Amino acid sequence: MASLAHITIAQVQSWFETTKLSVTSLDAGLEAQVSGEILGRLTETYAQFVPLWIDATTTPEVVQQVISMMYAGWVYDRQYSEVVSDQRAASYGLTLRTWATALLADIINGSVAIAEIAPNQPAVAPEFYPTDTSSTWDAWRMNTDCNDLSLGPAKFGMGQVF
Repeated sequence: MASLAHITIAQVQSWFETTKLSVTSLDAGLEAQVSGEILGRLTETYAQFVPLWIDATTTPEVVQQVISMMYAGWVYDRQYSEVVSDQRAASYGLTLRTWATALLADIINGSVAIAEIAPNQPAVAPEFYPTDTSSTWDAWRMNTDCNDLSLGPAKFGMGQVF
């Protein structure tokens, strides 16, 4: 089964001057490698969402921007790899990859939001133990299958002198 691209040709072309470098198709291998690396890094923070990003229609726009920028950086360097006398040409690909890496870091640390994901929504609500119901006499008396000493009424109170 062929993998679907997370970016479009137009997104990659937007990083290039059309008279100097024209992208007519995506290199599936390079796209898979770049998107795999970026999505792998995003899994640290967005584990429940990344598996849903399977192509250009399901991948969030800012993630597509990172992937297309990184992809364009590699394409540019590959195209102009033999131009060693012109350092500006060689540095543009590196500049794109550096920008992509910085944007990716900002997404991971939360300073850049993914618009398609509701902000400040935790994946699961935090749980605390003991709870108010576990601190009752009834919970302590029902504790027949384990020896949980935290069940039952409070053992001390604030301001209590020992």
